Order: sequence, then C-alpha cells, then structure tokens
Amino acid sequence: MAGAAVVALRQRLAGLGRRLERLRGAGGDDAFLVKGAISLEKLKDLCKEDKETVNPSNLLQLYTQIVLDITYFEENQLADEDFPEDSSLQRVKELISILSEPEVLVKESNVHQDCLNDGIHYLLKMLRFRYPPRLNDVSFQDTDTARLLSEGIFSDTHVLAMMYIGEMCYWGLKHCGEEKPGTHEIDSESNTELYCSLHSAVLDFREVGEKLLMKYVAVCEGLLKGQDWNTANAKLILDYFQKFQS
Repeated sequence: MAGAAVVALRQRLAGLGRRLERLRGAGGDDAFLVKGAISLEKLKDLCKEDKETVNPSNLLQLYTQIVLDITYFEENQLADEDFPEDSSLQRVKELISILSEPEVLVKESNVHQDCLNDGIHYLLKMLRFRYPPRLNDVSFQDTDTARLLSEGIFSDTHVLAMMYIGEMCYWGLKHCGEEKPGTHEIDSESNTELYCSLHSAVLDFREVGEKLLMKYVAVCEGLLKGQDWNTANAKLILDYFQKFQS
C-alpha cells in the first residue's frame, strides 16, 4: 500500500512544486508558502526512501498540509483582491479541485480504507453533535491541550475555520448591511418583509462573526501565543463590527 501511495504522490509533486514556485514569486516570503516549500522538500525526500519502510499515513498527512498551506495563501489573495469578477470564478474552481486532491489520492492508493471510513464516520458524528470532550472525561498531562480540546479546537484547521467564518461574516455584513436603517422606503408588505429579512441577516453576520473572532484572538494570543498565528486582520474586522453596531 505504501508503494501505491508513493507512486500516486510522485505524479503530483512536480505540479505542486511549480504552483508553489509561481506563488512564491508573487507572494515573496509569506509564512504559509515558506512552510509549504519546506514540507514539499521533506515529502520529496520521504518518497525516495524504501517503500516498505515509509508510513503512507505520514505521506498523505504531509501532502494534505502542503495543499492547505498553499490554498490558504491563494484564498487570502482572492479576499485581498475583493474577488475580481474576471478571474475569481475560475480561481475558486481551481482551489476546490486542489483541495479535493488528498481525497482522490487516498482513493487511488486505497490506504487502510476501513480505518478511513471509521475516521470519517467519527468526524461526521463529532461535527453533527458539536460535542467537545469535557476535561474530567480524559486524563491529560498537557493542560493547555486539554483546554483547547474543551473549547472544541482539535487541530489547526479548527483555528483557521474560526478566522474563515469571521471573514465570511464580514463580507456578508458588507454586502447586506452597508445601508443604515431609515434609508429604505418601506411602502409595501413585501418591502417590509425584505427589510426585516436583511436586518436579521445583518444581526446574524455581526453576532456570529464577532463571537468566533473574539475566540480566535483569545486562543491565538493565549494558549497558542508564539506559534505564528496572526490576529491583526481579526482585530480590524472586530473593530468594524463594533463601529457597525454603534
């Protein structure tokens, strides 16, 4: 099985390397691109080792992390450019395709299919119930890790998700709520319903975004301090939420 994973990976490494090189030419020394480049070199070295001694799970995990680092940079580019009309649709489609590659790779290499299915089932169940473990359910040596788990933060992906959702709430608020109450002429029942619907969406965007970004900042500047998490943009969005509220 390891051999199948290595063969499938090698077919992708060259293309991934070219994409990373092109992005680094445009993005310079972005932390996520640098991290992706280092991981890519490590992955290439692992693929050269004896196929019988290589753990396929480690290969797939490292490959997935590289994909996440690269796509995170590209997603930020799109957001910074306000999703240009002439190219954003195609770029989003490319990102979706790239993010699907780890799943395709697993299917091609057929690595521990039963374990994978069990893991997916568990993750879906966890997401469905949103039930983080309680500290008294498990014995931990690392209290910081225990506190993160109790907050429902199981990996870097969960931390990134809080920032992503906060940014999406910001854009939703910009789209639906730039006009202050009183600027609409409510002259019919349908207009009243539309106004109430938009007003409700504005409140949801602000409340959800503010809640998650406050948690993101608290975690990144608390338990995860010193691990290169950037909170500058989150604080700017929180300031926007506060000004919008006032």
